[in-house]
Amino acid sequence: MADGLTAFAPLWALAALFSIAGDYGSLAGHKGMLYAVPAWAVVVQSLLLIARPRATALLVSLSATVVLLYALRAPVASNNQTITTVMDLAILLSAGYLYFSSGRTGIDRIAFYEQIRIVARALLAIMYFYGIFHKINTDFLDPTVSCAVGLYQPLASPFGLEDNLFGRYLAIYSTFVIEAIAIVALYWRRFFAVGFILALVFHYIIPISAYSWYMDFSCLVFALYILSIPRPVSAMAQHTIRTVLAPARARLRSFETLLIGAVLLAVAAAIVMTLHTIYPDRSLDMLRHSVGILLWAVIGGALMVILTNAALHYLPYTGPAPARQPRWLFAIPVLFFLSCLSPYLGLKTESSINMFSNLHTEGGETNHLLFDRPPYLFDYQNDIVRIVDANDNWLEQQMENDQHLVLFALKDYLRRHPDAWVTYELNGQTVERATSATFADQQPGLIERNLLRFKTVDYDRPKVCTH
Repeated sequence: MADGLTAFAPLWALAALFSIAGDYGSLAGHKGMLYAVPAWAVVVQSLLLIARPRATALLVSLSATVVLLYALRAPVASNNQTITTVMDLAILLSAGYLYFSSGRTGIDRIAFYEQIRIVARALLAIMYFYGIFHKINTDFLDPTVSCAVGLYQPLASPFGLEDNLFGRYLAIYSTFVIEAIAIVALYWRRFFAVGFILALVFHYIIPISAYSWYMDFSCLVFALYILSIPRPVSAMAQHTIRTVLAPARARLRSFETLLIGAVLLAVAAAIVMTLHTIYPDRSLDMLRHSVGILLWAVIGGALMVILTNAALHYLPYTGPAPARQPRWLFAIPVLFFLSCLSPYLGLKTESSINMFSNLHTEGGETNHLLFDRPPYLFDYQNDIVRIVDANDNWLEQQMENDQHLVLFALKDYLRRHPDAWVTYELNGQTVERATSATFADQQPGLIERNLLRFKTVDYDRPKVCTH
């Protein structure tokens, strides 16, 4: 029997696998066993969930492990991991609520599905809202430095159009149009398919640009959409996939999906390694990235076609509206919405959905068109330091690249690297050979250092695209 959770679970597990692949150092133990054990647990549980998508306990267990890993990594810069963790927290809270409401007899999958889809839709809406709002700045609208152009150029270069001014402006303004349509369509049941299909194409293309490791982001967006679209649409898509996999299922039982995935991985790796013999100067990271792109091109492309066909079948959608859900569910997206305001409030500049937006809010200045000055409520971003000298490789790199640091971030870096020293300038004054001991009575507290993370600060204008 098809249900919304069964359609969502394997795609959510695949997004977790792409995320871990993007941070493979934790699997290899480069960051210590404290990170390696839960990272491998995510891999194992994701594979099991793909093989057994109706196992509610596996979905809840995977969500708990992802939340744990995020907490161990905190503070986390990745917007993708933050969105995933917020959704996983919603899954855990909803599962716990339903389990104890039932007298500990189990979790009603239908009720579970209806509850978490409220959060999924809201997260997508918030993501698209800030995807527009943060980009309303002078530098994102500048075709010479806009992050939209950074994504456009790799896609246009095979056609010799990477420097085409019209194409650059089209990339900039189409971002606003597509994300605005996506927001409206999320809550317009009758014509949900219009925004849904546009979003599928948009998020399918982004990883193929090879600008960054976007496979996990696009996959998690696809998964959130599975929860956001009407249940008959996701059920039809799931039925199509089951029909396609039926011959393999008859022979391999519940492991046909994993075997197909293993074959795709092997083929992608073989193609990349064959090309590596022709272009041997490629780094291992680039080879890994190329394998990920090929996998997404196949898996994401197939999903896009199947979901588009299901959506068109229900255009316009005339089914009933979903039942009302507990109001406490809305607290999760509301808190997430407020956290994404943090760059303007003087708080964190990472993990606030301002990725690839060219946004600058540090030092009491901003390039945002709606503010003359950022309306700080906190002063973390006020003090910006320029590094003059250091004995630490990372600090030396920032100095050579003329990257400034928020003083809070420098204090926390020195706390984590007690052997490092740095000479820096702040407000025209030079501080010589500062170490962690220099700030012994000014170190960030536990909550601060686990919630606040800041980008390096670039004062070149126009502000080039970073991440």
